[in-house]
Amino acid sequence: MGAAAVRFRFRLPDDYIAKVASMEEFANGATQITVRLRDGREIPKVLISNSTYIVAVRGFKDLPFLPDDIADVFQSEDDKNPSQRGGWEFWDDWT
Repeated sequence: MGAAAVRFRFRLPDDYIAKVASMEEFANGATQITVRLRDGREIPKVLISNSTYIVAVRGFKDLPFLPDDIADVFQSEDDKNPSQRGGWEFWDDWT
């Protein structure tokens, strides 16, 4: 019996996956981005795995927005070269 594929709880909307894939990774398969929401708020330090899955947001125990509320994604200079690289609180509700 083979290992089950990991399925994360929060997936980026398809419109943003290619955009994140073109951004700078700061670790193998990990990209830190800032998310701009439809209401104008910006949520920094959003950790994306494999350009597809939202796996953590620094300072939050759960996702502080809905993926459908995303208006844009971009990288700040701190996203490209984070001053804090460890200490992420990953969400453990994936299978």
